[in-house]
Amino acid sequence: RSQKTKGGVKSEAAARKAMNKMIIEIEANGYNETCKEIFSDDIIRWFAHSKKRVKEATSSDREYWINKHLIRENPFAQKPLSKITTYDIDSFYNLKLDEGLSTSYIRKMHQMLNKAFTKAVIWKLIPENPVLGAEPPSVKSEEMKIWSFEEIQRFLQVCEGERSKLIFTTALYTGMRKGEILGLTWDDVDFEKKLIYVTKSLSFTQKSGYFLSSVKTASSKRQIPISDDVVQMLREHKEEQKNWKERLGDEYQDQNLVFCTELGKPQDPHNLLRVMYRLIKEAGVMRIRFHDIRHIHASILLSNNVDVVKVSKRLGHSTPRITLQYYAHLLPNVQDQVAEIFEDVLKKNLVNKM
Repeated sequence: RSQKTKGGVKSEAAARKAMNKMIIEIEANGYNETCKEIFSDDIIRWFAHSKKRVKEATSSDREYWINKHLIRENPFAQKPLSKITTYDIDSFYNLKLDEGLSTSYIRKMHQMLNKAFTKAVIWKLIPENPVLGAEPPSVKSEEMKIWSFEEIQRFLQVCEGERSKLIFTTALYTGMRKGEILGLTWDDVDFEKKLIYVTKSLSFTQKSGYFLSSVKTASSKRQIPISDDVVQMLREHKEEQKNWKERLGDEYQDQNLVFCTELGKPQDPHNLLRVMYRLIKEAGVMRIRFHDIRHIHASILLSNNVDVVKVSKRLGHSTPRITLQYYAHLLPNVQDQVAEIFEDVLKKNLVNKM
């Protein structure tokens, strides 16, 4: 029979009050008071349970975070699960901030900890989730860097003769993410309808290496209309790729990828970035991330009065609200015309009714 005691009470009335509180907690939660499991054991068990319910790339990321940050470099890793407090969680976040981890990285760990502790409550190991009251740092959004039209032209000019030119051009003309572009296969390209179907993304895990996975959200799965110039560039690229296959024969590992190495293997994103930064230096333009090419695409559309809903669908955002959150400052400023527009409409309708 398991017994629970509490000391430090000064009177019988206080003791009865403490006892009644413990009884209520036990009856309400029904958790296992005898559980002595430490955090590191519990997080490993939770990972084994959760990894069967997420994509392989997500599971791989979680495994790394757990081993490095939540076990090896965590002050409460060996602490009993039931003794971990919200203060422990907040202190952990502050520690990771001091180590130089990004706010978005810490928030991802916060989400994972919350899932793990929520499951521990459901499994009756602890009475409550200490993560619920914790305060992870707010995500600091990186400054959006956008090239001018002159910088775009200079960059594309130095790309001439580079095998990766069409990758950068596709990113600029479609706003697709890097993983979506590198995961593109020829059956995703409809030359007749002038459409690209975004259905896959290039992912990586230590165990499997590079592989194609489905896009993460329903909104990311989309159709992107492309221009005649992009259609023509892709047709020429396909013909060139056909020549690679004929020249290499059995050495060519055909995975039907649009953008790949000369041997047909997936393009390494890290190598692509090295090429991009070299070309940026040669062009003498502002250094930006690959993802900023997506921002350039969106900014050009929005600043030229393309409807935000259409831009949102093209980018694969779940709602136009997300698009506005990033790009509202790029929308044409019509505030100065609002008063005149209202007055003109009102006068027109009043005159028509008189």
